[in-house]
Amino acid sequence: MKDTTQLIAHRLLRHHAVLALALALIMTGVSWRWNTRAASGSDAYGYVSEAELWLRGDLQIDQRFARQVPWPDGDYSFTPLGYRPTADGNHIVPTYPPGLPLIMAAAKAVGGQCALYWVVPIMAGVLVFGTYAIGRQMGRPIVGVAAAWLVATSPAVLFMSMWPMSDVPAAATWAVAVAFLISETGWTAAAAGVTACLAVLVRPNLVPLAAILVAWIGWRDVTTARSRDWRRVCTPWFALGALIGMIAVMIIFAKLYGSPFRSGYGDLSDSFAMRWVPRNFRNYRDWLMSTETPLAALGLISLGLPFARVWTTRQARHALWLVASCAAIVWASYLAYQTWDAWWYLRFLLPSWPMMAIGSASVLAACYRVSTRWTRAIAVVTLVLVGAHGVRTAIQRNVFDLARQEAVYVEAARAVEAFAGPDDVIFSQQFSGSIRYYSGRLTFRYNYLDPEWLDRAVQWFNERGHHAYFLLTAEEVWAVRREYASKSRLARLDWTPLMLLRGGEVRLFDTVPRYLTTDPPSFPPTLQARCQRPKPNPTLRTMADTR
Repeated sequence: MKDTTQLIAHRLLRHHAVLALALALIMTGVSWRWNTRAASGSDAYGYVSEAELWLRGDLQIDQRFARQVPWPDGDYSFTPLGYRPTADGNHIVPTYPPGLPLIMAAAKAVGGQCALYWVVPIMAGVLVFGTYAIGRQMGRPIVGVAAAWLVATSPAVLFMSMWPMSDVPAAATWAVAVAFLISETGWTAAAAGVTACLAVLVRPNLVPLAAILVAWIGWRDVTTARSRDWRRVCTPWFALGALIGMIAVMIIFAKLYGSPFRSGYGDLSDSFAMRWVPRNFRNYRDWLMSTETPLAALGLISLGLPFARVWTTRQARHALWLVASCAAIVWASYLAYQTWDAWWYLRFLLPSWPMMAIGSASVLAACYRVSTRWTRAIAVVTLVLVGAHGVRTAIQRNVFDLARQEAVYVEAARAVEAFAGPDDVIFSQQFSGSIRYYSGRLTFRYNYLDPEWLDRAVQWFNERGHHAYFLLTAEEVWAVRREYASKSRLARLDWTPLMLLRGGEVRLFDTVPRYLTTDPPSFPPTLQARCQRPKPNPTLRTMADTR
């Protein structure tokens, strides 16, 4: 029986590429099945709506009407989450990098609306297979398969695979670039350059990774004497692709934000500082240990320990400082970034996940090679149990329920469409982008108003034929009451809502108080958004007639 089991395992491992591909396809299928498919919140709406702007051919949305309002910061008050006003206040532009929206726009142009939401699931599969490819290029394909298993079952990867956001695509593109670069041919260096170009477009702040890759391939060209023969040298092929990505980002930034060195997030000096490092270190350490298990931390540490027993092949030892430097750069970048309070902010570190997984799998492989039956069994069981723990953790943390939760953004848009006309205005914050996207109604960021202006702003809209509504979460209702009610009658929100969503989690109020004794109607929930098409960008269409 033992011999039969070993024979089956040996034959399976001989087809390591097939196993890795199967893992990648399963990952893509799982991501698509439970994907949110919704332009929700700030990030998801920002990326999806920016893709629509790329298809339109213009990243600026005209909002010159905002200059006619009497309150301060009128341009900001009409700016939804994920956008910022231009310097002249006449337009709003996306704050997010162009890489993922460009890919989404291309996907939609080819495959329609749902293809836009296929991008992240496909990238999730690419991330898994790219992890395997790194291990294979290091001469350790079985380690690559084990690492791909660890990535595919990671709670952080599973969580971010459900959203139309850039974290998984950033990790996938850098993983593929590293895998291509480790190979020792000119065409793979060129392919790595093209992939790095895309990676820079997706996450520009990780451009130091491109510098690490250039340094490594340059060092390899010199030490292998390739630099003496221009036909064999690889550095220029990679550097050209990465440079194109950097130049493209700078051109887009200059066009949208006025400077090639200014991103959509504005001045980053307050976001990156050494004062954040101690708290971030504690947070990331605790989140990593609780969700990814100590094996992930051990994998990260092993990248800095070039022990021959762990890194057994020449290719592995040769590429070790490349993968170790990539992981170090990612961690250093985000340890100094502002702190956050939820475990899934491990998402920032996902570009280091393939390298950490390679380290974890290499440690287990070193244990497996110890010539005792027990150590081999422990290594195999540990690998399986860590993966099972990852899936179980993802289930416990509602990763597979995200689609139902995020469908509330579509429900809210349907409710707004049922009550508000095309020229009405929706006072909102959390829903300020999704309402525009799904209902075509203009949203107003009340949080930019001084409390003394809230009632006057509503009156100003109503007098000009733009009836105002409040669309708020339960938490926002309490926040408005706390911060505005002392100077605003409407901020009390003490009348009956027009509509309740999810048992009162979201509430739609008319700004004309209605004190009804009957319970407000509830809008039926949906289980998952269905790739709804966007409505045209809203505006105050009758402003010119009512000035």
